[in-house]
Amino acid sequence: MNKKKILFVVSDFYHNGAQREMYEFDYALDKTKFEVTILCLIGLNTRPDLPDYFYEKHLELGSRILFLKDFITKFKKGLLYKIVNKLMKNSLNDRIRNKNSKNLINLFNNYDKVVFMGEYVYQNLSPIIPINYFEKILIFVMSTRFQSENYRNFEKNNQYLFFTGFNTIQEIEYEFEGFKNYEHEFMPLCLTVTNDYNKWKFNQNNVTKKIGIFTRLHKDKPLDPFLYAYQVLLSQGLDIELHVFGVGNYKLAEYDRYINNLNLDGKVYFRGHQSDMKQTILNEKLDLVWFQGYNNLPAGYAGLEVCLTGTPQLFWDFFIGENMQLNVLSGNIIYPHFKNLLAFAEASKKVLFDKELAESISTSQFQDVFNNRDIFKRIHVIEKILLNNE
Repeated sequence: MNKKKILFVVSDFYHNGAQREMYEFDYALDKTKFEVTILCLIGLNTRPDLPDYFYEKHLELGSRILFLKDFITKFKKGLLYKIVNKLMKNSLNDRIRNKNSKNLINLFNNYDKVVFMGEYVYQNLSPIIPINYFEKILIFVMSTRFQSENYRNFEKNNQYLFFTGFNTIQEIEYEFEGFKNYEHEFMPLCLTVTNDYNKWKFNQNNVTKKIGIFTRLHKDKPLDPFLYAYQVLLSQGLDIELHVFGVGNYKLAEYDRYINNLNLDGKVYFRGHQSDMKQTILNEKLDLVWFQGYNNLPAGYAGLEVCLTGTPQLFWDFFIGENMQLNVLSGNIIYPHFKNLLAFAEASKKVLFDKELAESISTSQFQDVFNNRDIFKRIHVIEKILLNNE
């Protein structure tokens, strides 16, 4: 059987969610059926604060890695770029655009399928992709409308196959409102599951309780509901610390506005990037993790990693729409989601101090990820599409 040649187009190899998903796919795809090549939009070592974490890992899997700079013309001598699209829009003349388009299509023609790992990756290249080149454009969607409406700003009349974690008609129709011709494939975030880190224990000692948040520090990653809830807990005289882990500058992300307004200066600890999040959670002995959710599911890999440690999580729901399971802590709800600030703070207090409740959430969340988010149980969804000749 001849292997299918697949080109995945990525933005970079940083230690972020989209890059993690690409690695999980590369790790799980049946290499007797697929030959994987990765085209990266930007070069290596462009961000001193973000190492190219997954670059060597893909090479270890035997995947070939290409860089877009080797296939396009630079537009102005000496001008550096991070995201190619910016230069394409601002500096291209028709001759250079056509040359770059031809080079890119010549590259694409070497592969059976081209897959864009992120809608923004497709956006960046769309100025030099002929509008009718793809019969169907395959995109793994990495954003949601609550983060930024801009993620939907590309041609809406093409035929698309969107892969997302959206699993209700309401979500799908809301996210892709305005697109004329698309199909949707449910593919939740998955990873290689393990029981090795499932070591969380309820802290029964009368010591300071610790809440953790794991996120990239950026204005697209809202923290304001969590900071308000933290102030509510502190106003009740509770001995609680809030630790925020993730790359970025909290002032550039504009979190300082909330911290100053809520008198939380010096009370929120920004701890920076963590190379092994699961081990950090265990070493820090976190009692609870707050995370962003989307219609009753964790909205990122960090949430899944937390589950694998057994640390209980509560979620602020960022889905814009009706959710009948909001603000509920009991019953069979695995991932409790909230939009009511006081209910969120009260639920957090219960989890911090109620051993039975905390352990119940810990067990159900770990088991759900272990049973349902194993990449090796889900990769067949992608493989079937990549093997299809349409």
